[in-house]
Amino acid sequence: MQARMYHKITGLVPLLIASLWLSSTITMLDCRVTNLFHPLSNEDGEEGKKWAVLVAGSKGYFNYRHQADICHAYQIMKNGGLKDENIIVFMYDDIANNELNPRPGVIINHPNGSDVYKGVPKDYTGNYTTAENLYAVISGNRSAITGGSGKVVDSGPNDTIFIFYADHGGPGIVSMPVGDDVVAYDFIDVLKRKHAANAYKKMVIYLEACESGSMFEGILPENINIYVTTASNANESSWGCYCPGDPTYPPPPQFLTCLGDSYSVLWMEDSDESDRTKETLQQQYETVREKTLSWAGKGSHVMQYGNKNFTNDYLVTYIGATGVSETSNAYSSSIPTLLVNQRDALLLYLTHKLENAPDGSSEKVEAQKMLVNEIAEREHVDNVVKKIGDLLFGEDNSATLMASFRPSGQPLVDDWDCFKNYIKIYERYCGTLSTYGKKYTRVFANMCNAGISEDKMVAASSQACP
Repeated sequence: MQARMYHKITGLVPLLIASLWLSSTITMLDCRVTNLFHPLSNEDGEEGKKWAVLVAGSKGYFNYRHQADICHAYQIMKNGGLKDENIIVFMYDDIANNELNPRPGVIINHPNGSDVYKGVPKDYTGNYTTAENLYAVISGNRSAITGGSGKVVDSGPNDTIFIFYADHGGPGIVSMPVGDDVVAYDFIDVLKRKHAANAYKKMVIYLEACESGSMFEGILPENINIYVTTASNANESSWGCYCPGDPTYPPPPQFLTCLGDSYSVLWMEDSDESDRTKETLQQQYETVREKTLSWAGKGSHVMQYGNKNFTNDYLVTYIGATGVSETSNAYSSSIPTLLVNQRDALLLYLTHKLENAPDGSSEKVEAQKMLVNEIAEREHVDNVVKKIGDLLFGEDNSATLMASFRPSGQPLVDDWDCFKNYIKIYERYCGTLSTYGKKYTRVFANMCNAGISEDKMVAASSQACP
């Protein structure tokens, strides 16, 4: 009897061992699968937070599209499950309730789109939409904040940060609604400090502006876990879309301005329509790059910078995902056939404002005056910059030296302090650079790279603008 019991027990040992092995294997497999869906969990199982900073860098109704882009981005983050406490919004907030807005209290980012303004946090609006506040928010430095909600990116080593900026720019700079521009070197310095503080795990930046590639090319390190895409390379404009006059996808008739920017609406409409748990950063980049370049037979070159080793991460890792957005049903396979250079969007707005004003009205007279003044101001800036170049380089060499591009992969300028100083010298004598005038910041970079002294720059500027 005891012998039979012994044989029965020993016969169960292999089965018990196999069962334990299978259980262990399943547990290990389960852990691996779980890690696929919790890529931000640390060794202790703590899941990181998702942060988003959304920045509209302009003001004025004719720049409607930038705040529309940012409001749309907020809806994507909110739809994706991000909490308002982790979404920080910069927008001047002069569009939704502007007297020129044909839909008071509403902002749309697509001709058939729904309201994207509803629920958007008013973190930094009006005079608080400054570069200094943006730097402080990204850095998590509450003591450096002036006004606003006081929200900052109070992130930890296991968190992700997503930054989206939409506005005008120029070589080496992007604008803010109030105060100084964001200069590439200063912005990168903020990012480096954030990394040195071990205050994030991974960061993704999407940037819409003319010459936006110049904000990162040659100066963003590849070893600080930041991945960037930009609307254009370092040498070209980005483009507005859903603009008046587009024969296929114009805004509603009452709108006299563009509703969006091509790069921005492409990545956002893709995010609205796609399963963000299955689409990667790389897949979205390739989709947006192809469409941005081909829209309306012209476009810009969407670029990648920084650390590309995690571009196979799913979108959900950074912007969340709770299903297809309700705004996606407004989209179709049709694409705009008219794109407008960012710097010419104001001219388009003024032209349509003039055309739509009643004949003989004071409104028409005022619109014509504004259009004539804008064209005259652009011609003045062209002439002043040319004169400064002629004085510094000579008339025979000026045009070539002032417009020259550095080889791909090199930064815009070697001495960024010189670059910032020469912009200030120009503005001291010749007035603040307008949105149009900012296309000439490359000229100041080339002056620095050519070794033009500060005294010569002062002399040329004072002579060109007596």
